Amino acid sequence: MDIVAQKKVKGQEEERFQSIQDSLQDIEPEKFWEELGEIIREGIRIALEKAIHYEFSQFIGALEYERTPNRKDHRNGYRKRDFETIYGVLENIKIPRARCSSFTSRIIPRFKRRERKIGHLISRIFLLGLSTRDVKKISKHIYGKTYSPGLVSRFNKELGEALTLWQERPIEKEITYLYLDAVNLPIRRDKTSKEALLCAVGVTDTGEKEFLDFMLGGKECQISWEKLLLRLKRRGLSEEKLKLVIVDGNPGLLAALRTSLPTIPVQRCTVHKLRNISNHCPRAIQASVVADAKRIIYATSKKEALEEFKAWKERYKNLAPKAIACLEKDLDDVLRFMDFRYKIWVSIRTTNIIERVFREFRRRINTMDTFPTEESCIRIMFSLAQLVNESWEGKPFRHFK
Repeated sequence: MDIVAQKKVKGQEEERFQSIQDSLQDIEPEKFWEELGEIIREGIRIALEKAIHYEFSQFIGALEYERTPNRKDHRNGYRKRDFETIYGVLENIKIPRARCSSFTSRIIPRFKRRERKIGHLISRIFLLGLSTRDVKKISKHIYGKTYSPGLVSRFNKELGEALTLWQERPIEKEITYLYLDAVNLPIRRDKTSKEALLCAVGVTDTGEKEFLDFMLGGKECQISWEKLLLRLKRRGLSEEKLKLVIVDGNPGLLAALRTSLPTIPVQRCTVHKLRNISNHCPRAIQASVVADAKRIIYATSKKEALEEFKAWKERYKNLAPKAIACLEKDLDDVLRFMDFRYKIWVSIRTTNIIERVFREFRRRINTMDTFPTEESCIRIMFSLAQLVNESWEGKPFRHFK
């Protein structure tokens, strides 16, 4: 491009900016930010058009007004199109046209109407708890464009490829504590029914947390859990590094652990066990039986815990024999956490870490009556799992160190 042409283009850009900047003079304070946003969008438009013009020059082999034997084609005016960005809608962007060939910008492909990040951000807003109708209401204020419920659903579908990569990613952290549990979600097939979402969370020796994987398992059974455990092992979950598996006591899960991780000790969640004890007590003495059972779990050593159990058993063996049997048959697994460092007991004796994840899942599900398909359920759960991992990043269990 020669000097005269460069000055002409620069003068046009400065004139466009100056007209907007003039409008900021003596402007009312409440309109200042709106006008400032217009200046920002105009700057983005200029940068975008410059980048596309450079692309086009590379495509035809010559700069504007340049005479060169390397030229492959000639300019043939412009076509205009709108493009949605996180800064708002950029209108009438000039896309150069070639005389004898078809030019497509890599920055703004022919059929692309919006920046990819918008779809991710709209999906993120939806996943944080807003309904698709709420997203439609606020998207106009955020991006200057209304996004319909159907479009929000389409954004969510674009997560499919990322889901596959996420579920096949290698487990790089040395997981020493594995938490397994399931939550029931409403999914519509021929009719709406509850299906189990099997979930796995891993924690390292230094307290780093990671949501490892999930799988829709229909009913929570041995075969479903074995599939999930096999996938975890295939991705790099090391049995040599694994020290403990923390579970709620589901029979199918326990059976799967016996076949898939037979050498790994199992910790039965103490909160779930206390609920089981309560369910096996006469209502009149439920509170006292459970309160005294807590003395076993909150003992400061295994020896003290066993002594507390003997006293508890003697106290209630005639009043609540089923409660006694409920704890006694699983006592070793309930007190397994006491074989580890005292300061981490509070974190490895329950499945609370994964239960907190389930609370977040349920909070999001409350804005929906049901999942319309299995695919929609998996996509949304995947995005929520990513949010959980983001919230855990750089926030290990402090008392593990």
